Order: sequence, then C-alpha cells, then structure tokens
Amino acid sequence: MKNVDAVNCLACGSDQVEKFLRLPEVPVFCNVLWESADKAQAAPRGDLDLGICSECGHVFNLGFDPELVRYAEGYENSLHHSPRFQQYAEELAADLRNRHDLKGAHVVEIACGQGDFLKLMCVDEGCTGSGFDPSFRGEQIAENIAIHGEYFGVRPLAQAADLVCCRHALEHIDTPVPFMESVRKALPADTNATLFFEMPNSLYSLRDGGVWDFIYEHVSYFCGTSLKACFEKAGLGVSRTWETFDGQFLCIEASANGKTSGAPDISAVPPAAELTELARGLSRQVGDLLAHWKTEFARVRAAGGQVAIWGTGSKGVTFLNLMGEDADLCVPVDINPEKRGLHVAGTGHRVAGPMDLPEANIQLVLVMNPVYAGEIAGMVRDLGITAEVVGV
Repeated sequence: MKNVDAVNCLACGSDQVEKFLRLPEVPVFCNVLWESADKAQAAPRGDLDLGICSECGHVFNLGFDPELVRYAEGYENSLHHSPRFQQYAEELAADLRNRHDLKGAHVVEIACGQGDFLKLMCVDEGCTGSGFDPSFRGEQIAENIAIHGEYFGVRPLAQAADLVCCRHALEHIDTPVPFMESVRKALPADTNATLFFEMPNSLYSLRDGGVWDFIYEHVSYFCGTSLKACFEKAGLGVSRTWETFDGQFLCIEASANGKTSGAPDISAVPPAAELTELARGLSRQVGDLLAHWKTEFARVRAAGGQVAIWGTGSKGVTFLNLMGEDADLCVPVDINPEKRGLHVAGTGHRVAGPMDLPEANIQLVLVMNPVYAGEIAGMVRDLGITAEVVGV
C-alpha cells in the first residue's frame, strides 16, 4: 500500500492511504442551484483527489478545502418529493420509533434541513423534537418541534436528548472524529442517549461503480468498518451498522455514554485489500462509462433528439459536468418544485419540471438513481413520452 505524504485516515488515523481517483475542478456544491446560467457556470470549484485507507477501508478526498464549503440558505437537497423516498423515510422512522419507544421522549436531529424526517420521528404521544440546520427557512412544521437555523452545538440543549439523529451530514465533515466528540460533549455527562446516523455507503459506490456518487461536498465515504472505527475513536459505544435503501445508505447506532452490550453487529465489508482493488478500478470505469454515454448521445444527436437527465441532486450534477460538451443535449429535470427554473452548478443547465418534457424531443431518459427507475418510468409514460428509460 502506497503511503501518500503521511496523510492520516480521517476515520481510524492510519497513515496507510493510497490515491486512486482524481477529478479536477468539479463544482463545490451540487445542491445549490443558481438564478442564471452565468452565475451557475461561475460557481465555486474544487478538486476531488480520492484516497482509500488500507486499515479500515475509509475513502476520503485528500484535496478537500473546508474554506470552500459554507452551508447556508439556498442549499436544497430534500428528496421527500419522491414517493419512493418518502416511503423509505416513513419506514425508517417507524423502525426507529418502534425500537426506541419514543413516547414522551425528546428527539434531536443534527442537519435536519426543513424538518421532514424530524416530523416523522415526533408523532408518538408526548414526543418532542429539536432540529439544527443553518439552511432552515424558518417555517414551523409542528407545535412539538423547534428548529434552529444554526449548527448543532452553538447553544446548549434546552432539553436532554433521548435519541440524536443525523442523516447525510457526517460525510460533509472534514474532521469526523472530533465532530463526533463534540456531539458527545454537547450532551449531559450522564446521558443515556442513543445516536443514529445515516450516510451514503461507500461500499455501494465502490462495488457497483457509482462514480457519480463522488462529489466535492462529501469529504468522507464510509463503509461499515470505517464508520465503526470513527465512532469508537470518538469514545462512542457502537451497537450495529447496517445497509438500507437497496444498499446505497449506511446506518449506525451507538450509545453516547460509550457502553455496549456485547460485540457490535457490523454490516459485511470485504477485506481492505479487496476494497482497494475496487477503488483502483474506478478510474478505468469513469473513462468507460463516459465513453459509453458519449456514444449513446451521438445516436440521439443524429436523430435530432434530446436526453432527459432525471434528478438534479449530486448524481445528476456530477454526470452533467463530467460529460463536458456532450451535455448540450441534456435537459435536467426534477420533481422538486424548489429547483425548477434554476440552473445547475458548473454547466449552467436550466432545470425543467416533468410537465416541461412533452415540449422537448426526448428520445432517452436517464434516471440518475436506479432505485427510482420504476417510479420515474411511470411518470414518463403518463406524460406521453415513449423514450427509453434507463437507470445510470
């Protein structure tokens, strides 16, 4: 394993890190859209320089600059407009409520967005919630929930937490172990709170060639072993990790007081050497995938058609930027009304809504997340569009 200038793994601290993929000058924010094409094309950029740890399998961006990443109002990554994702969120919340008996409990959510998930969590009798997110727009969602438009830890908790949730935020933190230590310190010394965190699963991206999953905003990409190492290094008692959402997400539960009741149940992860080989193959896969879609786009271009890129989250924005000049055929589309009419970072594409598509000569629909392929195919057919729908 090649040591990279004594860079230490963000999860376990090992200095056995190997570089495997470089994508220069990618948009810093995929989930910030812009009012004009000019502003979108001038959006901040940074380098993805990915490395993998041979000890725990953690993947992270060695070129990450935290000064480029400042989250504020205008950041929009809600997926709750999708029936498929909403169903998943409801099932996840129900599972957590059933297993942790939240009647009369207080739930805290870090990076809660506009409170969609927190509202699902706080439905049992007497359950209350507190959310923290600097992108919060200030709209009260329920009488038993208070959301603060700031980072967690800025102020002391007004009420002790029984369950602390954090979904899709830890991957954005360039110091994950100190961050988890700070989460612990923000809770009372005698706390019995359970921590639940969810994030993208790096094993899915490495195993299935998910190159569109690697974005500048995410400095870290966790697998079960690296997530366990991170939490334990922060003094937390890990009980289990598991995969959800067709393997795309990774979840962990841990005790804030560091206590455990037996060996943790960690989701299956291949040996580090196998993970490293998967990582090394991604550079070749990027080239192969881009070549494949350039060929498909040439076919559409020859027929005078356009390509609908369904989904303007991280996967869609990454795809558009990596396709370069060939992306001129693309019509990015999203069901989130907050995104319509705005422009994609880097390329400047204007985001369309589904109802805009019949006016375009769409001959190919690319679904940027295959888990939504069935849902989107139904919408496409309802619009009267007969183009092929393909999960990317």
